[in-house]
Amino acid sequence: MSWIISYGHFPIKELAPHKNQGMEITFVEKGTMEWMVEGRPEKVEPGSVFYTLPWQVHGSLQAKEPENTVWHILFHLKKDYKTPHAHFRFTKDLGFTPEESKILSETFASSTRHCFQATPTIRSLLPALIGELQSTRELRDVLAITLLRATLVELKRVVNSEVADHATYTRSEQHVQELITRLSSNCGQQWTLSNMAHDCGIRRTQLCKIFHKLTGSTPMEFLSRIRIEHAKTLLRRSDAKVIDIAFECGYSSSQYFANSFRQATGVTPSVYRKSSGKLSATEFEDWENIKFRSEEEELKRIEAFSDTDN
Repeated sequence: MSWIISYGHFPIKELAPHKNQGMEITFVEKGTMEWMVEGRPEKVEPGSVFYTLPWQVHGSLQAKEPENTVWHILFHLKKDYKTPHAHFRFTKDLGFTPEESKILSETFASSTRHCFQATPTIRSLLPALIGELQSTRELRDVLAITLLRATLVELKRVVNSEVADHATYTRSEQHVQELITRLSSNCGQQWTLSNMAHDCGIRRTQLCKIFHKLTGSTPMEFLSRIRIEHAKTLLRRSDAKVIDIAFECGYSSSQYFANSFRQATGVTPSVYRKSSGKLSATEFEDWENIKFRSEEEELKRIEAFSDTDN
């Protein structure tokens, strides 16, 4: 299918601002990113789905993001829309009628948000779609088109808040989900695998298995990410000393915090504090003037990610 530019399942580390010659849909299986679309910040968390349109510059201002694993597809629309459009057309291969295209595209083009919590349907459709595209089975293209059509319809419902995550959790999964919520607001507590498991009333091995299913991470990896994200917020929004932020986020020393923060972001807490914030006029102008990333550049980028994964 020549209208599909790139796809894959891989870790992302390089998130330089760019524009694509098509529509991009990405499901974040693991990791948290500080994302910007058209100069507006959006936090991308595990289990979320985000999309961008051809005219939308997107990427990260951070030199390095924590390791992330995503399911990604980028495909051409009827043409390369270089300027904002209230609605647009999909390629004829997808088989949408003009009215269907109008309904879908107006939803995607009018939304001020681009990142949403993925529903169970999205979480199953994108991996299935990527898996089909990577296969050599008979009628591969037929099923891939069907899966992409379904993905776009479900994404439209997600953007319009027409669906909710009605995943059926077991009792143990529900307890772990409640723990995940508590970790987000109590990351400074001295959590261990043992007290997390005790809190959920399950064994540590079961905790790790369920945690990975729900977040794509181990409990301690997830806790580390939550602590780094909380630290970023405090560094941006407060004048608290770095050592006080370290203790508030659950780190036993400022050195341990500094090392963990640098490993996750590529910079020290002090440098992050100085460099974070809104885009300067020059930076915003640079974003506005970014050109389309060519198909060749996009394919090389995806290949580099895949090589890293191997």
